[in-house]
Amino acid sequence: MNKKIWSSKGNEGLKAIDDFLSGNDIDLDKNLFIYDIKASIAHVNGLKDIKILSSSESRKIIKCLKDLNKKFISNKFKLTNKYEDCHSAIEFYLTKELGETGKKIHTGRSRNDQIQVALRLYAKDNLKNINKINKRIAKTFLQYAKKYHDLPMPGYTHLQRAMPSTWGLWFSSFAEAFIDNYDLNGLTIDWIDSNPLGTAAGYGVDIPLNRKMVTKELGFKRIQLNSLYVQNSRGKYEMQIINSLKQSMLDIRKFAWDMSLFLSQEFNLLTIGDIYLTGSSIMPNKKNPDVIEIMRGNYSIIAGNYSELENLLSLPTGYHRDLQITKKSLISSFEITEKTLELIPDLVRSIKINKKRSLEFIDDEMMMTSQVYELVSKGMPFRDAYQAVKDSKGKLQISKKNITKSSSGSPKNLNLEILEKRLNGK
Repeated sequence: MNKKIWSSKGNEGLKAIDDFLSGNDIDLDKNLFIYDIKASIAHVNGLKDIKILSSSESRKIIKCLKDLNKKFISNKFKLTNKYEDCHSAIEFYLTKELGETGKKIHTGRSRNDQIQVALRLYAKDNLKNINKINKRIAKTFLQYAKKYHDLPMPGYTHLQRAMPSTWGLWFSSFAEAFIDNYDLNGLTIDWIDSNPLGTAAGYGVDIPLNRKMVTKELGFKRIQLNSLYVQNSRGKYEMQIINSLKQSMLDIRKFAWDMSLFLSQEFNLLTIGDIYLTGSSIMPNKKNPDVIEIMRGNYSIIAGNYSELENLLSLPTGYHRDLQITKKSLISSFEITEKTLELIPDLVRSIKINKKRSLEFIDDEMMMTSQVYELVSKGMPFRDAYQAVKDSKGKLQISKKNITKSSSGSPKNLNLEILEKRLNGK
């Protein structure tokens, strides 16, 4: 049965109830434990600053917390189901090691703001890590956009051949997408960069906690001021974080769809490394792009996590135990996004283009829009030129030497240097 920091003698519940309330909290809290310790150390320094703890007491508690952190990282301390959650595990450990002094750790805080600050620190670190991967992905796509900047490929709309394009345009479309994702993640980090610690269960505490000092020590940009809003923001902040992750995963889904089509025998435009392919249990001839298909499917899990929170948050003001469920959605989203994105740079580098096939797909009909613009460049109104080319059924001959200019960002004018400057922050 879980050790509960709030229970009294004779108030022990049934194991079935304990399991129902705690769910998979302990497994999830393993992701948050070091952040809970970090916040606890800052909290101890704050209590020392307002004379709730003596210098001697704070030194002992901080040393004990640092020892616990080392033991957890080295697997000498295990967070198991004998504890209710990571917060109670820390408090029980301190009390066991330090006796009465250890019992003082919870002064001025609640598990409500304790979990909030641990989640916030965890989210900041993980968003920064995801952003490093976003940047690597953008760089890889940009490298391949340069390499194949003028290599022809068929451009599609409605899955029908539309206009001539280049592989450079295709690769750079994903480069720009991941630069956008990098920027959005940065904005989300800034948006959540506020310290909830010191607001307790939503109504503050009757001691003058030095929230400014603790905020600085934990590396937050600002204090999340209103104690009640801290509780109301639970889930709201997580939704925005998951929304940021969704954008990267949405682009991966589109990339995976393109790859699935281009790798098929019907298209036969690309090949990739065999490590990304699997065989069939019955058909010896098959090489299936299973890795790409799982990447494509993983978006649905992130979208589901977002939807779960959106539906969960139909709650009145203040804390409700429903909010405990938000941890799973957030942690799951980070884990799936990171595992998916980590594979992308090497996958892109394994791509081989079927140049012959790419050229074969570009037929005369796909040149009709260029024919329209040749007539426009000679002074014919666009709508008349459009009708003339349509009536000719593509039989008009286009003089390619007249195509000297094209719009910025088009296949013939990629302007990759603009994307490079954005990516490098210039």
